[in-house]
Amino acid sequence: MKKIFFYVLALLFSSTMLSAETAIRITNGEWEPYMSEYSPHYGFSSHVVSEAFKSEGVKVIWRFYPWRRSLIVAKKGKNWDASCCWWPSEEIGQNFLVSEPVSKSSVVFFHLRSCNFDWKSVDDLKGLRIGGTFEYEYSEEFMTAMNEKRIYVDMVPRDELNYRKLLGNRIHIFPNDSIVGYSQIRNNFPPERAALFTHHPKELQSTTLNLIISKQVKNGRLLLDKFNSGLKRMRESGRFDRMLEDVMTGKYDKQKTKWRE
Repeated sequence: MKKIFFYVLALLFSSTMLSAETAIRITNGEWEPYMSEYSPHYGFSSHVVSEAFKSEGVKVIWRFYPWRRSLIVAKKGKNWDASCCWWPSEEIGQNFLVSEPVSKSSVVFFHLRSCNFDWKSVDDLKGLRIGGTFEYEYSEEFMTAMNEKRIYVDMVPRDELNYRKLLGNRIHIFPNDSIVGYSQIRNNFPPERAALFTHHPKELQSTTLNLIISKQVKNGRLLLDKFNSGLKRMRESGRFDRMLEDVMTGKYDKQKTKWRE
């Protein structure tokens, strides 16, 4: 009985502390239109996170870093509590509490409409010139084939360079998230050139993007529960679906200047 009393007391104490500490500090990075310092509401996924927490009385404080640094500073749980948004992985699970999925990510091959491209397995990519972006992890099968030199992947620092290489016929295909890809194309090319791009419907990889909260953060579990509760409410009310429709129509595409609330 005494143990139960102290357990309930600890829960009440934690809840009181959380209600007094009404902000969560979250790191972020550039991957429009999901996350971007230049997108309205800092991008679709960032907007979902902010609104889910807001419905639970928690304010979000954002800070943008290069992706690797964004993860490192959030993992420490000192100046920053969490990071948005990441593919689940073993490394992530060891150091962070992982939320319910904020959104989905579907990686497909982009190519020019004039390119007669089809594929069923990674073996079908042999002999093609493939574009890639440094620090991206594509599917395990794809990365293995690349490392074993069964396929050739020409890596560059930024996604946008790969679209220019497609237009210049320097590569045949380029893997990218379908929503991210078309957002980048709209932002970098006039409509007549943007219309030259398409993608193959078969997915190379499908995963989720999740909010992650450092295991070093006091009340991290309570913050996670509040976020998941707010996210569930958004989905049930239909608000999440309406925001997702806004992604498809380009409302979260990058602006020329940084977005400010």
